[in-house]
Amino acid sequence: MQSGPQPTPDDTDDDAGGMFSDINVTPLTDVFLVLLIIFMVVSSSMVEAEKQATQAKNLLSERALTVMTPQGTGDSPLIPKDIVISVSPDGTIFLEGDTFPIADLKTKLESVQKGAAGTRVVVRGDQEAQYKLVWQVIRAAQAAGFEDVALASRSASGG
Repeated sequence: MQSGPQPTPDDTDDDAGGMFSDINVTPLTDVFLVLLIIFMVVSSSMVEAEKQATQAKNLLSERALTVMTPQGTGDSPLIPKDIVISVSPDGTIFLEGDTFPIADLKTKLESVQKGAAGTRVVVRGDQEAQYKLVWQVIRAAQAAGFEDVALASRSASGG
């Protein structure tokens, strides 16, 4: 019989068949960072490709159209049946993805108005657009028979 101290389970040697209990997360973190960078590059290139494709077809979607509306306190959100007319800083007028000169806008709105009784027209005028042009768009909408014409604005928080 041995009279010395008995080995406890904590005193066992790891090299003698014990399990390795630490996990190294550095390689996993590296993989996630590489995937994040790849995702960022691919997504930004896809957005640019979509923008260039729509510009090549002369069809700018609302997502690709950059109009910086002035800040305001409007409380009525856009609804799907609203007709949105955008006025860019250079004076280009967009309606349903097409560009129109101000002279042809009333005719186009009259054809749209026949099937859209009671629909609201929302004018998204850029803050750098000429006030006179935005006013002409409003007048064309009213002359086409739309009674509810609204001006779009950004919330004061910048959204």
